[in-house]
Order: sequence, then C-alpha cells, then structure tokens
Amino acid sequence: MLRLLTFLVPHRKLVAALVLANFALSGLLIVTPLVIKAIVDDVIGGQQMHLLLPYLGLLFGVTVLRSAAGYFYTYGQNELGQLLMTDVRTALYRKLLVLPYSFYDREQTGRLISRLSSDVESTRLFLSQILIESFSHATTIVLATAAMFAQDLGLALLVAGPLIASGVGMYLAHHRLSAPWAEQHERFARMSAKLQDILAGIKVVKAFAQEPQEARKFMAAVADVRAGSLLIGDLWNRSWSVLGSIGRFVQLLLIGVGGYGVMNGALSLGTLVAMISLSLLLLNAVNALGTQLNAFSQTATAAVRVFELLDEPVPIKSPAQPQPLPRPLRGEIRFESVSFRYPTSTGWALHDVTLHIPAGSSLALVGATGSGKSTLVQLIGRFYDPTAGRVLIDGHDVRTLDLAELRRQIGVVMQDALLFSTTIAENIAFGRPDAPREAIERAARLAQAHEFITKLPQGYDTLIGERGVGLSGGQRQRIAIARAILLDPRILILDDAMSAVDAETEKLLQAAIGAVMRGRTTILIAHRLSTVEQADQIAVLHQGRIVELGTHEALMRSSGYYRRVLDMQRMSAAEAMSEYAIPSPA
Repeated sequence: MLRLLTFLVPHRKLVAALVLANFALSGLLIVTPLVIKAIVDDVIGGQQMHLLLPYLGLLFGVTVLRSAAGYFYTYGQNELGQLLMTDVRTALYRKLLVLPYSFYDREQTGRLISRLSSDVESTRLFLSQILIESFSHATTIVLATAAMFAQDLGLALLVAGPLIASGVGMYLAHHRLSAPWAEQHERFARMSAKLQDILAGIKVVKAFAQEPQEARKFMAAVADVRAGSLLIGDLWNRSWSVLGSIGRFVQLLLIGVGGYGVMNGALSLGTLVAMISLSLLLLNAVNALGTQLNAFSQTATAAVRVFELLDEPVPIKSPAQPQPLPRPLRGEIRFESVSFRYPTSTGWALHDVTLHIPAGSSLALVGATGSGKSTLVQLIGRFYDPTAGRVLIDGHDVRTLDLAELRRQIGVVMQDALLFSTTIAENIAFGRPDAPREAIERAARLAQAHEFITKLPQGYDTLIGERGVGLSGGQRQRIAIARAILLDPRILILDDAMSAVDAETEKLLQAAIGAVMRGRTTILIAHRLSTVEQADQIAVLHQGRIVELGTHEALMRSSGYYRRVLDMQRMSAAEAMSEYAIPSPA
C-alpha cells in the first residue's frame, strides 16, 4: 500500500495544505468544549458576566475559522481527487497502449473497462478522502484524548480506554474483509465483461432472438454482485453492532460517574460538560475511523488490481539502444527458421518457416483458415515475437529496431476494417494526423472511396458510428485501405482486404492497389485466389508450414494444393452462375 502513496508525490504541496487544514479543523474542534467549560464555570458559576462577551467572541471566531478551513479543505480535497483520478487513469491508459497483442488475447475488454472505471474511482476515494480524513479522525482522537486527560485523569481513563479499545477492534475486524472485497471486485469485473460482450454482439443477440437468455445471464451476474455486497455488509455489521455500542455505554457511564462527582463537589459542572463534549468528539472520531477502515478494505483491493495492471510485463518494446532504421528503407523481408506458438495455445501456429521477400516485390499468402497466414505477417511489425528464429528487414532483426519507427514503415489493412467513432477524414488520417485534406482525398481516390464519401451528408467530415456503423462492409474496407495508402509505407500488408467488397469494387481496388504496390514490398492474404494471381510469388501454408512456393504459373503446373483450391473455386463459381441463371422463355 505504501507504493500507492507515490501518486501523491506530484501533488505534495496540495496534500500538505490539506493536512494542515485538517489539523486546524481538529484543533478548533477541541477548543469549543474548553470554552464552554469556562462559560459554565467562570461566567455562570462564578457570576463573572463581563467574561461572557469575550468567550462568545472566541466561539464566534472559532466558528468562522472552522468554516473557512472547511471550505478550503472541501475544495482542495475535490481538486486532489480529480488530479489523482486523472493521473491513475492516464497511467493505466498508457499501459494499455504499450501492452502486446498477447495480453489482449487473454483479457476481456469488460474487465479492463472495470479497471479504468470502478477501480480508479476506488483508488481516488482512498487517496483523496479516506487517507486524509483518517488522518483527521486520528488527530481528533489524539487531541480529544489529551484534552480529557488534562481535565480529569479518572474520567479520561474511564472514557478513552474503552473507546480506543473499540477502535482497535474495528481495525482488526477490517482485515477480515480484505478477501471478500477482492472477490467482490472480481464479481463486478465479470458483470462488466458480460455487459460489454452483450453490447458488442447485440446484433447477433437480436438476430437469434436470444434477448431473454442473455438477460438471464446478465441478471445472474448482477445477483452475484448483490450477494457479495450483502455478505460484506453482514460481516461488517456484526462487528459494528458490538464495537459501535461501546461508545454509547461509555457515555452513560460518564454521565453517571461524572454527575455523582459534581454532586459531591469533586468535579465542577463545567468540567463534566467539557468531558461529555470531548467524549462525543472522541466517540464520533473513533466510529468514523472505523467506517473508513471498512472503506479502506474496499479501496485497498481496488488499488491492488490497479497495480496488477501497471505491473503487467511488456515483453515487446523497443531495445534500450535500437539500431537505426535504414534510410531509405528498401523493404526486404526474411524469415529465418521461424516458429511461433501463442501463449494461450499448446500447438504451433508456425513451424520452421524460412522465406525471402525481395524489396519491392509482392508475396501472396494462401491456405486454409488457421494455417498461419495472419500470424506470419503479424511477426513483421512485432505484434508478436517469434518463439524461435528471426524476422529481418533489410538485414536487421526487427527486435533490434525502434518499435514505433518500424511500424510507421508498415501499412496494414486487416480483414476486419476497424474504424473509430469520428469523421471519415480523421479515420483516413489516423496514421498521419497532420496530413492535409488534399492528401486525404488523394488516398481516398486511390482506394475507390472518394465517390461514395462525397455523397454522404457532410462528405469527409461525416461522423460515423462505433466501429464504422452506418457504412457497408465494402465502404469500411475502402476507408481502411485509404488509411494505409496515406501512410505511404515501404511495406504494405493486405490481410484479406478484399473480403468485404463486391466483384466490381474488387476489380477497381486491384487496379488501384496495383498502382500503390509499385516500388513497395507487398504481402497479400486472400482466400479468393483470383486476387493473388499477379503476385511475384505465392506461398501456400498448411498447418503452420510452407508447403508450396512459386509463381501462379508454376503452382498451376504442379497440381498441388494451390491448383486444387483454384479449380474448386472456379467450379463453385460456375455452379453458382448456372444455379441462378434466368431460364430462357419457351
């Protein structure tokens, strides 16, 4: 938990000011019972009426100072909370940006959102409220106890001993809640993950009429959260019902013993009034501190989860002293005995792949789903590192290059064209935010997207929905291709980029991409082999191995996998045309 305090270091001046304000509030709180004692004993008991106005003036001054200090404390506490929440959330967000693909392969988006929302809020509460207010309550306990001992030793022992003992009991009780709170945060994360899954797949849910079933699943997760909250509340209330009652019995004992002392002349009435007031302050501070301990159990668990994410290792990052990227980059790519296995899998995705892609040439990767095509190209930009072997660009192992510089030289168009909830122009310029509008439009024309963009209500300034909702699959894909073209990369990767376009658009895109490919190293992944026929070389993958390599003409002569798949695709196309042919009139 001490590590959590590092978030306070950048704001130490504000923290120090809040601590002083708290100390002032606690000190002024103790002054009031002492002044009331003087009024009771000196003004009322001693009939010294000339002291009444000074004492009332003193109480008025204390009230004004407490109001001023309270305002500053409340304002400063809110400011500190917002600053801390920004710092923690920014640190987590930056961490998420640098974590590798392998982390997201095993983590659910909903659980990560829970970390950035509820866990960050809990951390803010701990640092800006619970921690500082606990100091305030502890200061009040110390000052009130000291003031009580200064007034009457016997009554102070009678009151302070049981109340402080109850506070210690609350401190011990809160330790029992650490494990239940950890389980509760896990339940909340599962509920958030379930909600995110439902929202992300809402169209599938509706298409299969599974709303009632998904509602039952989510309600089950909500019920788990509710049950966890009730369990924690019950555990705390059991301790509180016993420990919290001690103070009320002590008050009764104080009034009885103190009243008897006043009637016997052993104690002044003002002292008894002061002791009762101080004991109330002490009781409230002890109870408030006990309540903060319960909240401490909740927020401490959230803080642990925050640091679990911040401590997540980043295996893929730029080396401490990266080799300079060749200028200009030629784009020659070599795979040397590359094998790869996903951390979440026991099987090999790639096995002993050796491949040479000359600079400026084109390579097509074909093979069945799961054969390793996408995995192979992901190693080029170091989205993963090989389990064995090396990937080289212009003779340099990609692991020795600066990661950002490397990826800026690679343009990627994935099968699932992900667009952001912003304008079309900003989506195209995602890799080059400072690109002028002329360059954006030129890239869109090359990607055959300019015509449909200009027909939209605001053209390039049209806002699109989440993940490109409102555009067809082909339109999203063309915007993604324009985004890659604008980057002007030396290496272009098209991961089944034609899958969501119609035959006519595919022909237009092939011509456009053909122009863009000139002088660049290009890797195409496609299931429709007609897309890859013009590639300089074609690699056929099967179960993570390259089983065929050559030009289209050479592979067609070999009667291997490539030839069989192409024949089947042509046969399927012919059958489809005959099935949907319009019969001639009789």
